Amino acid sequence: MVQFSIAISGDREIEEYISIAKIVDESSFTNLSIYDDLLFKPAWPILSIIAVNTERIKIGPAVLNPYLTHPAVIAANISVIDEISNGRAFVGIGKGAFLDFLNINSEKPITAVKEAIEIIQILTRGTKKPFHGAVFSLKDGAFFRWNTDYRAIPVMVGTWGERMSTLAGAKADEVKASPLWHSEYAKTLRSKIDQGAASAGRLASEIDLTLGVLTSVHNDSDIAREFARNSLAIYLPHLHPMTKVMGVPQSEISNVRKLSDLGKYSEASKLISDETLNNFCLYGSPSEIRSKITALVDSTPVDKIEFGTPLGPNSYEAINLLRTEVIPWFS
Repeated sequence: MVQFSIAISGDREIEEYISIAKIVDESSFTNLSIYDDLLFKPAWPILSIIAVNTERIKIGPAVLNPYLTHPAVIAANISVIDEISNGRAFVGIGKGAFLDFLNINSEKPITAVKEAIEIIQILTRGTKKPFHGAVFSLKDGAFFRWNTDYRAIPVMVGTWGERMSTLAGAKADEVKASPLWHSEYAKTLRSKIDQGAASAGRLASEIDLTLGVLTSVHNDSDIAREFARNSLAIYLPHLHPMTKVMGVPQSEISNVRKLSDLGKYSEASKLISDETLNNFCLYGSPSEIRSKITALVDSTPVDKIEFGTPLGPNSYEAINLLRTEVIPWFS
């Protein structure tokens, strides 16, 4: 049975995170992810606050990248979130986006993410051994300097790349492709996950595939569509290679980027085609959302759907619609 989760970006007031987290925790959602997008509010302090205001849901950053923070620091932070939440933490990691704003190149992304996962696992499990990688290393004596209940904190790889999905199949617990709402592409990623699992002697069923999708739900379908289009304007310039595989014209991406980089998302959204919107966003009334989910899960081996920002014109109303008029349909 497909599971459902919520993801929120770092552009809200702190009190809103607390309120939303409590609603999600009291509903049938399994996870709450906080985006760690560059130049938005960072995930760690938000997760700390959420951890003390929830009791059930799994929480974590989705996703971090190792180019801005060494994996040892990531491991330390997620261990503290795990402690505060009484063992409910997961950590999402990937090659990152928006790094071009800092003129940082994500060099050797497969190697960097692979080594980051291994270092996070060494430190959070208390293995206490050195690690000599091509990008990152741990020397003897690199271990946490506080008393902690070591455990295998689940690792989720955020990616839309085939090679990274293969790596995740060998090393991680979950793959989240986001934003994505395309059955055939999801099937391709699932096959790569399975290949990676087989190469590492793992069962493919041990690694979940999550589709994170920019979601906008409202009783008025037109309003929902425009909110989704506006959100996609932020992310579309950064979705290569998915955009290439799905045939999004480079001219469309370039024109959206010019306005998006200036923060003119409303203007940029007008340049996004309906076909592009439908490949990356889930939008509409509750009944339309149900139909779209049904069509996808009937044809695609997806374990979880993560409803991502903007959720709708009003986040509280949107989450309420999802938890009362969408999720029960699939339980």
